Amino acid sequence: MVNTLRAKFGQENVVASDIKKPTLEQRSTGPYVYADVLNYRALEQIVVDYGIDWVVHFSAILSAAGERNPSLGLNVNINGFQNVLELAKNHKLRLLSPSTMGAFGPTTPKDMTPDLTIMRPNTIYGISKVHMELLGEYYCEKFGVDFRSLRYPGIISADSPPGGGTTDYAVDIFHAALKDN
Repeated sequence: MVNTLRAKFGQENVVASDIKKPTLEQRSTGPYVYADVLNYRALEQIVVDYGIDWVVHFSAILSAAGERNPSLGLNVNINGFQNVLELAKNHKLRLLSPSTMGAFGPTTPKDMTPDLTIMRPNTIYGISKVHMELLGEYYCEKFGVDFRSLRYPGIISADSPPGGGTTDYAVDIFHAALKDN
């Protein structure tokens, strides 16, 4: 996504971030900063220093990893999102925070699932996504935060290795097939 946004808005106008050390390629294509969603002050410094006006928030502990370490999943997915949401409110940022099919649960209708339907997830990740959707909507209505969210299905990336989500098996198969060719 970073490369697509940089192609559209210019390399210097999109600041990539992660809690991982960037590769040489990542550092050479535009600004890249270390960002821990649990550190509000450091996030705020990045917003101020780079003049950020909108955020695409992907930070999350995914399904399988969240089930292995529920407290980490809750901390990053709930408290990290709260920090980003507060930044959006305090600095008038536009915020896109993707959701997922994990927001549903075993009792959600499986065919022609409506936008407004029962959401009773049974994973830390799913519960945190429902929280994110509802809190983002609340901040939009209560404080005027320009909050957007899309519910993605499982995502398989050619660029990213498995990361603890429900699609890891499919991602692993995809990457193994690339290695074999």
